[in-house]
Amino acid sequence: MPVSTKNRFLLLYGSQTGQAKAISEEIAENAEKFNLTADLHCLSQTEKKFNIEREHCVVIVTSTTGDGEPPDTAHKFVRRLKKKTLPSNHLENLNYALLGLGDSNYTNFCKNGKTIDRRLEQLGAKRFYESGWADDAVGLEIAAEPWMEGLFPAIQKFLSVDINTTCYDSTETSCRTNQSESNENGHSLHETRINQMENGHDKGDSQENRLESKSMPGLHSDESSPALLSPNGITKPVFSLDSNCDKTSEVTSSKLNSITNVDNLSSSNLGKSDRNTGTDNIDSNTHINKTDSSTLITKSKLNLNQNELQTLDKEGGCQPSLTTSLPPLSESSVSVPVLSAAYLKLEYLNDETVNLNEIPLQNGCPMPSASSEITMARVTSSSVLTKEEAVKKTLCLRLNTQKKIMEYLPGDSISVVVENDENEVEALLKRLSVLKCVDTTCSLTVIEGTKKKNASVPSHIPPLCTLRHIFTTCIDLREPPKKALFRALVEYTSDQGQKRRIQELCSKQGAADYTQFVRQPSLSLMDILNAFPSCIPPVERLLEHLPRLQPRPYSVCSSPLVNPGIIEIVFNVVQIPVGEGRSYHKNGICTGMLDRITKNVQTKEVAWENSADNLSNTLEKLDINDKIQVPIFTRTNQYFHMSDDLSIPIIMVGPGTGVAPFVGFLRHRQALKTDMSDPELYGNTWLFYGCRHEKRDYIYRKELEDFLSTGILSHLCVCFSRDNQLQKSPQYVQDNIRNNSTELSTLIMEKNATVFVCGDAKNMAKDVNEAFISVIQSYKGCTAEEAKRELMKMRLHKRYLEDVWT
Repeated sequence: MPVSTKNRFLLLYGSQTGQAKAISEEIAENAEKFNLTADLHCLSQTEKKFNIEREHCVVIVTSTTGDGEPPDTAHKFVRRLKKKTLPSNHLENLNYALLGLGDSNYTNFCKNGKTIDRRLEQLGAKRFYESGWADDAVGLEIAAEPWMEGLFPAIQKFLSVDINTTCYDSTETSCRTNQSESNENGHSLHETRINQMENGHDKGDSQENRLESKSMPGLHSDESSPALLSPNGITKPVFSLDSNCDKTSEVTSSKLNSITNVDNLSSSNLGKSDRNTGTDNIDSNTHINKTDSSTLITKSKLNLNQNELQTLDKEGGCQPSLTTSLPPLSESSVSVPVLSAAYLKLEYLNDETVNLNEIPLQNGCPMPSASSEITMARVTSSSVLTKEEAVKKTLCLRLNTQKKIMEYLPGDSISVVVENDENEVEALLKRLSVLKCVDTTCSLTVIEGTKKKNASVPSHIPPLCTLRHIFTTCIDLREPPKKALFRALVEYTSDQGQKRRIQELCSKQGAADYTQFVRQPSLSLMDILNAFPSCIPPVERLLEHLPRLQPRPYSVCSSPLVNPGIIEIVFNVVQIPVGEGRSYHKNGICTGMLDRITKNVQTKEVAWENSADNLSNTLEKLDINDKIQVPIFTRTNQYFHMSDDLSIPIIMVGPGTGVAPFVGFLRHRQALKTDMSDPELYGNTWLFYGCRHEKRDYIYRKELEDFLSTGILSHLCVCFSRDNQLQKSPQYVQDNIRNNSTELSTLIMEKNATVFVCGDAKNMAKDVNEAFISVIQSYKGCTAEEAKRELMKMRLHKRYLEDVWT
């Protein structure tokens, strides 16, 4: 029956990388099951597709980017909302719910969402449902899923939609789990009988795992409704996940007995199981009870495979792992998400050819955060800045934009358009049993009559190309699979024990396991398929779920005044070891690609001896360099800039590769200083740098010391965290900041110095923030809270700037 217009609500999203959009699409798709109609639009469509002043019920999902900025698609909406001329009753007829996405590793967590939330309230709008804040540092799903679960009944209540229009099944289940098989270490798993009591019904014993259902108006088969009414009349979401889910669980380093030994991605054994299964089959007609919003899975006479991947504690007892669960989860009924409707059709066109060189990168889909077109930059040099014995390999790439000058300032970032490793792509396509047709022209179209709402071929995937092209250039193979993808994988897993475990990992009850064994160790799709060898999903189902391959940003360490047309970037080659469910060694997607394509022209350790200019001039003579090109573009939301007024003191903090933008600052200041009418006015310039070992990974040492000797740098404070640990010398940059508290506090409090911090967000940036709070506290003789407020003022006035990453 068609849904009446009174059941409509406006659903808006502001998305930078696609996550807010994906969540909004999920909300829109599920709304129909609750007799609701979601009118879905991007915030960029304000005044074109919607006008918020005329709306009655609105749901907003938005992310935060940069230094607490709105995503590009939300800028216009936020700018209109912030107009100071708007009266306090401007949105008095609006009722809303808001979900903000952010990352608590950054100072301005969910700042954009909170700004919109606060401004809506100032303009008279009222919440009908508590705002939610999802944290990517621990997993967006931990907050987003229960928030969405409570959203629909809140909308139904607000719009006076009959809750009984959507019914859910309460399931009566007997669960008898026989785990008497001995595992490979000789430890017998005891037989357990579970009598479940749910909603007051006795779950009696049943050999056939009989499911009896009855209709009820609740939202789930558990004891509580997912939404409660607060005293002020606002519906609040119930975060009913396991208590262990409120933060990321620590993944212990345990012994993993791999199902498949994946030493080489091109191995012919990749993805194949070399074990015998000893798992009893579960009657597929009786162990699954499907409802409108979820599926309840119960576990009957299931014998765990004796060769199942397990971790063992010191006493030899069984511990949960990626492929193994233990009571109570292993013996419980679990609610899994509704299976998303299939909507992509893949067809091989054996008689057609396609020129892949003519297909624009990612089908010409606009790149996120792009402020310029993509430029193919030629690699003119690739220098290894660290010694061979260093823990990390650091590369410096000089990129020639050739005849096209890219406009940038020191402190800006550029984005590199990346490709997946060809060996990894080949191995995955082999695992999916499509290796024979990876270079055959194929087409992607939408399945006729699909139930997927507003279905379309993803805009970043060419509708006519090859599977190799799609998997190499368009989709992210490393992003930990979302629960919706796990739910899809269930349908293509033949081994019942493996199927049950995948169901657990995407279930509400298995949320803690998903976080601990999938998200925290950052498992890839290939890792999951290696762990569950009986899972062989169709390629088109994966393309429906795998996210877009995102470009990677890098701070420039060059100056357009010194070398116009040359952009220099520095990075550590990321190494991702085997372990904790990771079944094969990986390099970072982008750092690995840049290391790989420049391998033949890399010059080792020359940066310790010679100038970069001489190196560049030498390598530019090599013909091989003409063939090495990297697609790059400049980015929006650039704010990490120093003033052109060189009399203003600056304090730079950049350990490791965090020093990159400051090398650009110093080169730029050196060029500007030559034009100063009075060089005596040149402001104090401090740099705090640190690394592990002075002799192994002190990058840019010679150049930094030259800046110090010529006066471009006033102070160079260095520390080495792994050298002289028995002595009392400073180990970290924050130690040196505290040691120079008197001088720094004078610069900050009396001479309006600007502080720049670049590097690790998880630890370094927070520790440096605390160090500057102590500097201010010491100077003012105030409390820590007062010093924090002073530092916050500096942030608001752009005198404390961060360029940090996780």
